[in-house]
Amino acid sequence: MADGLVGVLMTFMAGALNGSFAAPTKCMNSWKWENIWAVWAFVALTIFPWILGILTVPNLLTLYRSGGEISPLTLLIGFGVGFGLSQILFGLAIHSIGISLSFAISIGISTALGSLLPLMIFHSKDVLTPTGGLIVAGVFVLLIGIVVCSIAGRSKEKALSISGRPQLSDTAQPKSFGRGLLLSVLSGVSAPLLNFGLIFGAPLMAIATARGVSQGNQANVVWPPLMTAAAIPFALYCLYLWKKNHSFGLFAQNGTTLYWLLGAIMGVLWTGSVVLYGAASVRMGSLGPILGWPLFMSVIIITSNVWGLATGEWRGAGRKPITIMAIGILFLILGFCTLAAAFRTA
Repeated sequence: MADGLVGVLMTFMAGALNGSFAAPTKCMNSWKWENIWAVWAFVALTIFPWILGILTVPNLLTLYRSGGEISPLTLLIGFGVGFGLSQILFGLAIHSIGISLSFAISIGISTALGSLLPLMIFHSKDVLTPTGGLIVAGVFVLLIGIVVCSIAGRSKEKALSISGRPQLSDTAQPKSFGRGLLLSVLSGVSAPLLNFGLIFGAPLMAIATARGVSQGNQANVVWPPLMTAAAIPFALYCLYLWKKNHSFGLFAQNGTTLYWLLGAIMGVLWTGSVVLYGAASVRMGSLGPILGWPLFMSVIIITSNVWGLATGEWRGAGRKPITIMAIGILFLILGFCTLAAAFRTA
């Protein structure tokens, strides 16, 4: 139980990091989307995962070839490509409708699919137990909170439209709410592939355990192939945009040296949060990915909304949207507590 409680705390920390990773984009207005997210992807999806894997898992490359574990590795690559597409959609959604609303919608859908589907498929016998009931109830309460947050976001858009104030930064598209909403939904549907990679990567983690890899580092065997596969659609899309927008030269633009550092920080925050979540999930036992995922998602939403307020996304919207958002966050906190209670009964 002590390990599990530590896992819950680690999940909270992971969510706070993940909810903060996109904040530096507010300070990178001279770069286009493809410049910002290319630097993020290079650090988050290629460099950092392999460094961590090689440092924490002995003979990492030979592990992927051992035990005939071709199927889990193939699944990880497939999940990675799908997750990469999800992150492209998510980045475009932030560009269209901002941090707060993008996180709320995308992560809301991801929360339900990433937790309830594994529960139904792999732990169907637990659905009618007190633990299963609390998990379903907790996810339901989280979804209420997410819907309320989405209502608050739409209310904010209307208020800012009436006031005539630009809704986002200069690089955004203030009239693309419908487009941003669709992108967020599609991102949310494919985002749980990250969690599925952790679930289906269990055979590889078992091999790592047999080789003496510590509990906190077992999930590091999953991230390198999954993240590298996720980088493929990112690279192709960025190449397309560099050619279309003639934006590759912006990397050498005067006054943007800091942008490289900010992009790298985004990558470290994001991958660090995923690695921390993976370690937390292992500590929480067989139900770790099922309980940990919605906990992770709820903290991300709360943190991202704090950043949205701090960076001025809600400035000039009036009291009503902020009050609605506060109510939504209260539901998210209640859902988090419900899931924590489910863990204690597991």
